[in-house]
Amino acid sequence: MSRMKLAMGFLTALLLLPGFAWAKPLHFQVAGEADDTVKFTSNAPMEIINGDTHGVTGRIVLDDSFKFDARHPFDIGFTVDLSTFDTGIALRNQHMRDKYLETAQYPKATFKATRIKLTKKPDLQKPQTVNLTAIGDFSLHGVTVKKTIPLQVAYLPGTGEKSASVRITGKFPVPLAQHHIKRPEVVMVKLADTIYVNVDLTGTAP
Repeated sequence: MSRMKLAMGFLTALLLLPGFAWAKPLHFQVAGEADDTVKFTSNAPMEIINGDTHGVTGRIVLDDSFKFDARHPFDIGFTVDLSTFDTGIALRNQHMRDKYLETAQYPKATFKATRIKLTKKPDLQKPQTVNLTAIGDFSLHGVTVKKTIPLQVAYLPGTGEKSASVRITGKFPVPLAQHHIKRPEVVMVKLADTIYVNVDLTGTAP
């Protein structure tokens, strides 16, 4: 039997395997540009505090099957530099970083997805917005917890010299006690028991 016939036989066998599909790898990077923002809001009875940072990086690696299982591995994760959060008041920033987030010891917050729930497979030939749920490990202040985060993802296919991109937006609660963060008693830094985090990130294909 010729090598060509052997190759064709092998290809046919692959195509007949249950669940086999050609998968195109998709890669997106979040580089911490001006449009990449992580915000938090503390709505305490005596004071509302808002803070934000552009110090966020991330990666999205998956294939166009969108199955997110052991046969279709994916790598989705994000890292926030906590020392770059700005609340608009320099002294309050210092208290947040030094006394409560303790960024010298715990400089980063991270999220790594372990499961993705997607209601429908996106059509990568056209712009569209899909809703999904990311379940994974959220780490803050040395404590890692399971977190379920609803996200909206807007996809723009590449055109000409412009790369494909995804814009990811979402909101989730962070109970301070869950991460062993003490609520401050200083007048300038009164925080609610639970703060809410908003993300607005853009990942671009290389």
